[in-house]
Amino acid sequence: MNTKEIFLLTKPPHSDRTRACFHLMEHSKNAVLYLAGDGIYNLLDAASLKALPKQSILVCKEDLEARGVQAEGMASVPENFYELLVEDMMLEGSRIYTF
Repeated sequence: MNTKEIFLLTKPPHSDRTRACFHLMEHSKNAVLYLAGDGIYNLLDAASLKALPKQSILVCKEDLEARGVQAEGMASVPENFYELLVEDMMLEGSRIYTF
């Protein structure tokens, strides 16, 4: 079984929690990053996200619009962000990290 590691990041760049999240993601073989809340601002620091493929970064559309940030091809912006998050969390063997 291929374990999916789900990272839900709601903290802005330069937060200790954000640094911890990215540090753990560096050691993950199958990471999926969900950005919500102030985690959206991490899109403005593209260097920290470039290690992940675009399809492995999902962004909450409502939070993106509320903060006036653009994803500009750096991430997927699904209409059903929370539905996808819950589906990933429910997969057998998934590991979930929240920051």
